[in-house]
Amino acid sequence: MKKFKWLLHVCFLLMSVALLATFMPQTARADFAERPVGFVVIDQDGGVDGAVYKEWRQMVKLGYRFPDYQIIDGGEPQMLVSRAVRDGVKLDAASLSALAEKSKTDVLVVARIYEMDETLVSGWSMRFDNDTYVRVVADADLFVYKKDGNKLLKKRVRESGLREMGNYEKPAETIKWQLSKLVNTMENKPIIGS
Repeated sequence: MKKFKWLLHVCFLLMSVALLATFMPQTARADFAERPVGFVVIDQDGGVDGAVYKEWRQMVKLGYRFPDYQIIDGGEPQMLVSRAVRDGVKLDAASLSALAEKSKTDVLVVARIYEMDETLVSGWSMRFDNDTYVRVVADADLFVYKKDGNKLLKKRVRESGLREMGNYEKPAETIKWQLSKLVNTMENKPIIGS
């Protein structure tokens, strides 16, 4: 009889816990601040498509990870930076600080692409070199501005030349790895791909 009473008490206790769990409000809350990161690409060449943008965004995302940071694509940062560039504003610490403040971002990553090109070239010279080469051009300015400490890093990517067919890095890849290096340098993280 004692075992039966004990079993009834355990069953009653389990039913009570189940009912409490069912009717109690189920809310989950995170108490951490997501700091917005504006990622802006200004494509003056027309060579940045969705796949290239996605690869570059991934490099920024590796440097500024959730839950500490939240990447903002397009929107207010893209509009403000594009308008500033169109109006002839030079991108420096002061202008990027003002743009970050207006767009309500803690970090502003800007890739201004002037030219990305790869063209096949036949090699006719005095040596009768009939090989095919690729003329590669990667021309961009990269900026990473961080409100915390008012820090700015910038990199001018100026790569051009003839490369052997099959033995060259595409311009989008060159810019991607330079962007990764810049973001990781800003955050004191190991450099990826070097």
